[in-house]
Amino acid sequence: MRRCLACLWPWLVGGWALVALLVWADEGRVRPGPATAPARPTGTHLYTTTVVIPSYPYTSCLSAPQTGVAGVRFRTLDWDCLATAGPPVSQTFTRLVLENDFVTISLLPELGGRVYEMVFKPTGHNLLYRNPVLKPTHWGPPEQGWWLAVGGLEWCFPTDEHGYEWGVPWPYQIVSSTAGVTVTLYDSQALTRPTVSVAVHLPADRAALVVRPRLVNPTGEPVAVKYWTNGMLAPGPHNTPSADLRFLFPGDQVTVHSTGDPTLPPAGDPMPWPVYAGRDLSRLGEWRQWLGFFEAPQAHGPFAGVYDVEADEGIVRLYPADVARGSKGFAFGWADPLPSEWWTDDGSAYVEVHGGLAPTFWDTVTLSPGQVVSWTEVWYPVAGLGGVSTATEQAALRLAPTEEGAVVGLYTPAVHQGVALHLWRADCSPLYRWEVKQVGPGMPFVRRVEVGPLTAEELRLAAVSQDGTPLGGVNLADCLPPTATVETLPLFVTTTTVSVTWRGQDVWSGVASYDVQVRDGYEGEWTDWLTRTSAAGAIFDGQDGHTYFFRARARDVAGNTGVWGDEEWGQAFTSVLLTPAPVLATTRKQAEPSAPRLGQGVRYSVWVSNTGNLTAAVTLTDRLPATLALVSGTVQKGGGSLWLGEIVAWEGEVPPGSEVRLAYVLTATESTPTGAPLTNTLTVVREGGEPLVRRAVVTYWQRLYLPLVQKGF
Repeated sequence: MRRCLACLWPWLVGGWALVALLVWADEGRVRPGPATAPARPTGTHLYTTTVVIPSYPYTSCLSAPQTGVAGVRFRTLDWDCLATAGPPVSQTFTRLVLENDFVTISLLPELGGRVYEMVFKPTGHNLLYRNPVLKPTHWGPPEQGWWLAVGGLEWCFPTDEHGYEWGVPWPYQIVSSTAGVTVTLYDSQALTRPTVSVAVHLPADRAALVVRPRLVNPTGEPVAVKYWTNGMLAPGPHNTPSADLRFLFPGDQVTVHSTGDPTLPPAGDPMPWPVYAGRDLSRLGEWRQWLGFFEAPQAHGPFAGVYDVEADEGIVRLYPADVARGSKGFAFGWADPLPSEWWTDDGSAYVEVHGGLAPTFWDTVTLSPGQVVSWTEVWYPVAGLGGVSTATEQAALRLAPTEEGAVVGLYTPAVHQGVALHLWRADCSPLYRWEVKQVGPGMPFVRRVEVGPLTAEELRLAAVSQDGTPLGGVNLADCLPPTATVETLPLFVTTTTVSVTWRGQDVWSGVASYDVQVRDGYEGEWTDWLTRTSAAGAIFDGQDGHTYFFRARARDVAGNTGVWGDEEWGQAFTSVLLTPAPVLATTRKQAEPSAPRLGQGVRYSVWVSNTGNLTAAVTLTDRLPATLALVSGTVQKGGGSLWLGEIVAWEGEVPPGSEVRLAYVLTATESTPTGAPLTNTLTVVREGGEPLVRRAVVTYWQRLYLPLVQKGF
């Protein structure tokens, strides 16, 4: 850092330099993915190819079809036959590929219609486990007695423990549009038993997969069934989880389904989550043997998932917990895991995130005759955040303590331009606010901030899009005040009554009431007109020849009150003109830049606006500061006569509803002071009217020479 000081300007500029350094220091650490996402998505594509998977020759050892739960057929496996069938052989499967700018999705219709891969393009990694070999295991429904740990997302129906239909072909239909591609997979079209279909939709504009299971009972009798979506997950580059993989289940209690760890509660018992007996079981490295668990008493919602901190990548599932009431996690263990040769030949592993209709595997759902049950889930990858605290369909957020303070992170599966990220204390007093210009796949936003002694539980984080839509939050509460604005008014009215309307918007709890103020003339003071009104409009009584400015603020149900805007002309204005007259109230003057460097010119712009209904004959004078020199001037819009010298003067007519624009440039001289405000005053006079005064102030930078530290460079 000392060496960098030698590269700085030989001088810095007073307070402006300090602000610049503070902004630079607040930038923090950004952890984007290795690639950036396109700002304008180019659509979704689908094509068909094949994949070759080495497979143990199990197909020659299958029994004839048998009828199981709910009339669904299955085959058992002759394990003695498999033992003598020989080594794996190459087997080719049809592979459907759905692709947009952010992800590549693969489906294998012949292996249970599963989602086989989800490759996140910014990292190039597959989030789903992909078994390099098809090797029968002894898991699955007891009556079926076997199962293939193929990987990906599988549809478990009509019973638990992976169901019957994970390895049979599922017919499918494809629908494409500008919104994306949908592949709908069917287990059966039978009318004699319950059936399930799953619509897999890849949107054109998001790094997300939309999954819509649909269960139908076409029979005339009620039927008890089970349905679970099982995600076999291994985010990162290695097709196997690390010890730093974190399970993302937001509840505080689970029910043990099964475990090989005698230090944990037995199957069927409750267990605190995530910390039990001093072990943080959300971290895979804290596990000893295998463990399966359900969120208790049912799914908490709205999300679940995993995040591998070592790979800095994960995947989340968003779902409606009032319909899909089951949420389950599973892993093989860590210190003493189940042998990987039980399901694969290369030592790879995975973890599972299940979502089902019923709260646990022990529960069933009864479909009445003709009943249809469906819901929508969204699965999307997350990377570059270092972890996930919460997730919605629109965003994943992180709020976590660090040794220095806290880390704040935001990721969105779609590209967003302009997101406001707020960090508050628990009492809603603000700590930080960031205007994130762009965030999306491959473009996470991460900052490390100082928060003093506050813990993550004592902080609140919220993300709001540019249009005011809430994207999500951590420890969420209604800390954002509402906004309000007065609707545009006509430039003038020819009655003394003015119909004024306003509207408000609140992110969380809704608008409860409004305050509305009015200002009589440009030089007038803001005064209360209406307070705590629930109305969205009212009639204002004015006087002839007066111009009125209006502004509003809102109050939400939680008690947050918005702030008054500081717009020069309010949020809306109008003039009362019972007889024709010109109105110059919105004439304005501007200087750019307002804090120039020595040697830099200042551009002054003047707009003479007539918002009345009669032409104005106008005389304008602007006495320039004696220490500044005129460089040039022109009439950029409109006519009239312009004089340039120590005084800039203009004379001419301004028709109703039009404006004249003048521009002139001043520059510093040897006598121009630095660090002191320089004001020049513009006077506008119309025939028969009171003078209008407009001012502009500029302050030239003061040079501040910083001593260089000679020793230690």
